[in-house]
Amino acid sequence: MTPLEPGLGRLAGLLLMWGAMLCMALFAVLVWRHGLSLHYLVMLALAVMLGFSVRLPASFKINIALLGLSTLVSVYGAELLLTYSGSAITSLGAHAWLSFPQDGNVRVAAERMKTVQETHRTFDTRSRLEVVLDMRAHGVMAYPDVFPMVLFAPSSGEHIRSVLAGQRGEFLPVAGMGMTTTVFCNESGEYIVYESDEHGFHNPRGIWERRPAEIVALGDSYTHGVCVPSEKGFVAVIRAQHPATVNLGVNSHGPLTSLATLKEYGPTLKPKLVLWFYYEGNDLRDLDGWEKNSPLLMKYVSSPFSQHLFERQPEIDQALRRYLDTAIAQATSPAPVPFEAIVKLHHLRQALQSFYERRPVEQGLPAELLKHLSQRGAPATAGDLQLFERILAEARTTAETWNGRLVFVYLPTWERYRIPELASKDRDRVLGIARRLNLHVVDLHPVFATHPDPMALFPFRRYAHYNEAGHRLVGEEVLKHIESF
Repeated sequence: MTPLEPGLGRLAGLLLMWGAMLCMALFAVLVWRHGLSLHYLVMLALAVMLGFSVRLPASFKINIALLGLSTLVSVYGAELLLTYSGSAITSLGAHAWLSFPQDGNVRVAAERMKTVQETHRTFDTRSRLEVVLDMRAHGVMAYPDVFPMVLFAPSSGEHIRSVLAGQRGEFLPVAGMGMTTTVFCNESGEYIVYESDEHGFHNPRGIWERRPAEIVALGDSYTHGVCVPSEKGFVAVIRAQHPATVNLGVNSHGPLTSLATLKEYGPTLKPKLVLWFYYEGNDLRDLDGWEKNSPLLMKYVSSPFSQHLFERQPEIDQALRRYLDTAIAQATSPAPVPFEAIVKLHHLRQALQSFYERRPVEQGLPAELLKHLSQRGAPATAGDLQLFERILAEARTTAETWNGRLVFVYLPTWERYRIPELASKDRDRVLGIARRLNLHVVDLHPVFATHPDPMALFPFRRYAHYNEAGHRLVGEEVLKHIESF
């Protein structure tokens, strides 16, 4: 035994006793706050082990104390690093609409970026929020695009409500702010930024003066124009031949939101043709996942209900600006991380779980993506299909009130050509509904399938929205049908 060993042994014993008392205290606090849980017993077991270690010889106590301290520093150092890290990949991993809404998780986003970089191109890794703040720093008052889905307050019940309220109670804008620099999206390495029209849609300003309109387009992000330049989207391709074409498509719109948009703005525009762009990837998922849970949206199905949004644009602009300014302020000044989350190693456990889930995958695709596509392609319930038919019938009836005609355009997904077994199982039933309602159907799947290389219609051949070639193909095919009317 060295001369220092007795003193170090006593110090190690003291540290071990403090450790045991700390573990006991944490166990008691956690049980008091949350009730007894099996994984809290780890604290109790550790307290017993540390208390028992005090009785061991000095050399053992010193080694155990050193091992415990080094482990504690390493583990909580990693936790703090993960908690306060501001890296681009971490921001991508946050499931937030201020980040990359088209990427379900960090791994899919990272692989997209890697693919772009392998082509010797740069990829703008900033989040949408960072782009907005950078533009503002250069004197441009930009805002991220905002869409109806994010305006609903979280709810554990059957019904959801918009977070916005006006003098008439709850209200839900179906588009963004008017006349606003809008930071949209990024799938190919560069952000798309556009100037919204007078009513918050993705159109050239002044287009609302062309009334009555010739064509109105309804749909989700594909119709909105994700993620190609404004003049390259398929609605823009149609507009090049038919100037009085108004795009009412908005990111995240599902069938109910599209119907609401038609009822709010259609009577003002009175278009000859209403192009209903149905995206097989998530339209029925949107209907089931959130739209039908909104009593406000459900009013559009079987009644002449209207929020009179066309006349309320100043109110919409004010409400959305207030909402976005609050969201941006909260995102740039996040609330302090709860101390308990750090104690429980919340971020480290999440990182380890993500690493563990990176198991080998088939066909060279991330397991997370395959799981997402499998869930998305599952058959819809009979009730959802019936509701979808009611929505389409109501849209047809609405268009007929001004002698307009509803045309149903079926948009296929990436997986239909890359992993056909995961594509939507509802294709035949959806097309059957449209034909049963005597709608003119434009089915883009045969056009994509006979293309020499369907995967070339998607950015870098990866899971994403259509690229410029894909948008051009859709626009040109729809034009062929329009000219035949």
